[in-house]
Amino acid sequence: MFIGTATSGHQVEGNNKNSDWWHFEQTGELRYKSGSGCAQYWLYKKDIEIMKRLHLNAYRFSIEFSRVMPSPGVISTAAIDHYRDLIKDLKSAGIEPIPTLWHYTLPLWFYRLGGFTNRVNFKYFIKYIDALLERGLDVDYVLTMNEPVIYAGKAFLTGRYPPFKNSIPMFFSVLENILNLHNEAYDTLKAFGYKVSFANHFIKFNANPVLYPLLYYLHSLFNIRPLARTHFDFIGVNYYKSVSAERFILSRLFPSSKRIWLPSPEGLKQVVEDVYRRFRKPVLVTENGVDTLDDKFREKLIKESFASLMSARRDGVRVLGYLHWSFIDNFEWNYGYTRNYGIISFDQRTKKRALKGSASVLSKIAEKYA
Repeated sequence: MFIGTATSGHQVEGNNKNSDWWHFEQTGELRYKSGSGCAQYWLYKKDIEIMKRLHLNAYRFSIEFSRVMPSPGVISTAAIDHYRDLIKDLKSAGIEPIPTLWHYTLPLWFYRLGGFTNRVNFKYFIKYIDALLERGLDVDYVLTMNEPVIYAGKAFLTGRYPPFKNSIPMFFSVLENILNLHNEAYDTLKAFGYKVSFANHFIKFNANPVLYPLLYYLHSLFNIRPLARTHFDFIGVNYYKSVSAERFILSRLFPSSKRIWLPSPEGLKQVVEDVYRRFRKPVLVTENGVDTLDDKFREKLIKESFASLMSARRDGVRVLGYLHWSFIDNFEWNYGYTRNYGIISFDQRTKKRALKGSASVLSKIAEKYA
């Protein structure tokens, strides 16, 4: 069983200067700047040493499209070789590398061509994948994309991510495009024998009987439709919250920085069992975590969430593993460095890492189950 952690490139690597997100950080259209981040692009060997010491046997990370293809159709072999070295070092340490090929950020030139709004641009993403395959992508599992519904919603519905649009038709159009692109990527990768999926954001919705139609619609949009429209070999489950359907809608209509939900370990089991029953594919929890300064709460969440997952396994769900978000406190999109998801903290000036108590909790689970 895989027991490990997850991150994404822009959030941990630092100086992702070719991306759309970096551009809007500099113009001020995005409030926070990622800067040098956790400097994992340069310090990944140290982080692998920490993972090995914690007995973790899997690491989900993202390959940055904007680094590999810095301009239209032009491939940076140096960037690919960096990720090949990362993969090689992970495997040497006994850690399964699980790359994600796109995690929210786009090359700035790709963004300016319309990004995922224009299906003509798909050819560049496929060429990016071809370049990775030509140089050798020495992994077994690949995630093509991260959270298509969340990205489309925040970029084209609520206007919080580039290109900051508020359009229901664009939301559905872009979401459909992303799911279609995943299917193209799936076919390309499957031809080389990889086990392929994407990480979908699942929410456990609750509602009173009067609001059942609303619950059904939200459950279908977030949890079912992305999988029903795509091909995959396993189910990548990102899970953070259980929330009432009506409260979820109100939070979108009247945005507030105040948290209106917390993770529910019981909800994780319910989501996993439901999606396995529907699609009968193995389940990999690709993200699960909480933003908190109270690491004791995180310790409790890890224990209870993993216990919930094991309960689902005993009930017949084929579970591939559990990847906690996140390996390290990092840049959290619209919130900068004000969020704390990691089992490891770091000093923004020196980049020195420090293990939290939750790292020990996950380590003990890994010792037993990995």
